[in-house]
Amino acid sequence: MSADQVPVAWPGAVRKRSRRELLMEVAADLFLHYPYDQVTVGMICAKAGISGPGLYRHFNNKQALLIAVVEAPLDFLHDAALAIAESEPDSRAALAAMVDFHVRSIISGPPTTLIFLKNELAFPEADRRRIRRAMNLYAEEWIAVVAPLRPDLSDPEVRLLTQAVFSMLNSVATLNKGVDRDSILKTMSTAAVQALTSTRAD
Repeated sequence: MSADQVPVAWPGAVRKRSRRELLMEVAADLFLHYPYDQVTVGMICAKAGISGPGLYRHFNNKQALLIAVVEAPLDFLHDAALAIAESEPDSRAALAAMVDFHVRSIISGPPTTLIFLKNELAFPEADRRRIRRAMNLYAEEWIAVVAPLRPDLSDPEVRLLTQAVFSMLNSVATLNKGVDRDSILKTMSTAAVQALTSTRAD
């Protein structure tokens, strides 16, 4: 399965967004740029063009919205990576598709990891643990694909490299000023694939 055959990270990116999806998209941007305590329900609703009661029809409170903002895109990323890994037997092709999908998801909306790390203390402990497990499972899909391509690296080294590439890609959300979407996709996808597949001898 190629990246073009799996859904984009934000389900409302292609079809018309529902109010729930719009609230999540707006909240994601606010939670990325402001501390959790500084983001108010009023700010979210004003930016989304939705009344306060409208938000509470979809989420119990601001904390529930934060959890959904992080968890929903992460689920899409994991499902896409799993689908690619299961349908593409060639590790290099699978990796290229995973990278492409990940970069497209960041272009479509703020990366889950940055929002989670910035606001981690605002999550209840049970939710924090569940989301960290989900993040680890997503990383494992990448590691399983990268490992056969990097026999020159030990398992800890593959994990270190993969996490470093995640950090590089996620930084696009705050460093993409003045760069068009196609250029971001080509530049960052090429850099990520080269970083993950180039051996030490290369």
